Amino acid sequence: MCIGGLLSACGPRVPATITIGVAQPLSGPSAARGQDIVNGAKLAAADLNAAGFKVAGKQVQIEIVAVDDKADKEEAKKVAQGLVDQKVTAVIGHLSSDVTESVIPVYRSGNVPQFFTSSAAELTRLGQGNTFRLIANDELQARAIASYAGETLHASKVAILHEDTAFGTPLAKAMAAALARQNKKVEYTEATDNKTTNFAPFVAKLKAARPEVLVAMVRDHQLLPLFDQMNAAGLGDVPVIATSVAKTQRAATSAGIRTLYLTSSSAEVDEFAGGKEFVRKFRAAYKSDPVWAAHYAYDAVYVLADTIRRTESVDPAVLRARLMVIDAIAPVTTTMRFNAEGEQRYGAISVYQRRDSRWDPLMRSDRW
Repeated sequence: MCIGGLLSACGPRVPATITIGVAQPLSGPSAARGQDIVNGAKLAAADLNAAGFKVAGKQVQIEIVAVDDKADKEEAKKVAQGLVDQKVTAVIGHLSSDVTESVIPVYRSGNVPQFFTSSAAELTRLGQGNTFRLIANDELQARAIASYAGETLHASKVAILHEDTAFGTPLAKAMAAALARQNKKVEYTEATDNKTTNFAPFVAKLKAARPEVLVAMVRDHQLLPLFDQMNAAGLGDVPVIATSVAKTQRAATSAGIRTLYLTSSSAEVDEFAGGKEFVRKFRAAYKSDPVWAAHYAYDAVYVLADTIRRTESVDPAVLRARLMVIDAIAPVTTTMRFNAEGEQRYGAISVYQRRDSRWDPLMRSDRW
């Protein structure tokens, strides 16, 4: 029996409207990054709808449902279950690795494919074939940090400050192992939560250790007071390497920061061939510039749409299988390709230096 409301009476079960959930922090300190991802996804949906996106010859609308996870694991579980209950076709979420880790079982049990920009290496393994990372992972980032600290900055003694989360702890461990392979010494390591801003005890230990480089895997709202306290202790000249969680305009323009490098598992939009056109459209739509990973969310919507178009299906099992092999349309990055584990085939880590109130790209590589 044919079922009404589907694109063709007896054909592929693709609804007239495909709904994609975007679960991000839309309030709190990470709201700008979360909204950036929402805006990128909405822009892709608008472009596809305006172009008359079709599956099996029938026009299909793409709808974005944005929800606020408040950067909180328990709230994220609630909104994730809500998206599962709405029977969304896929989800782009969440932002930080610890929050993403908490919701992977929700989407997996709910049979909803999940795309995310979190970088903790174990996340795709936890996803068991249901997760697709849009950026490079932290196994590569750990090697990049160690390589840049030891080989480019020629540091033989390194200190590490990291957040005690699914992002910071494994990354710090992997980076220390990579430094050890270079015969570099980690003078001191300290874990912190992602809310601490009083680093006086840590700075005192840092002063005693006298490292040549500090690797600070903390967020921008922590990095700024850390620099202030280091400056007050006479440690302002110690080069600091941060990670993508601190790659914000606020950190770029802070007067208290002296020498700051940053590794990122996501590349700036203007590093891609399609970046200029994306920025033009983004500015026209939102009267502002993208701030972080909007272009990755934009391409994720296009990749999903292209996969649905080619398979003529929204069946999760069909989509997951094809996403692992498809050479799909990705207008900005052009190289959004997933392997059998859901990792990026062509992921790379960029290194930036804070200079003249901006992030100046220094190098990018997938072979650290």
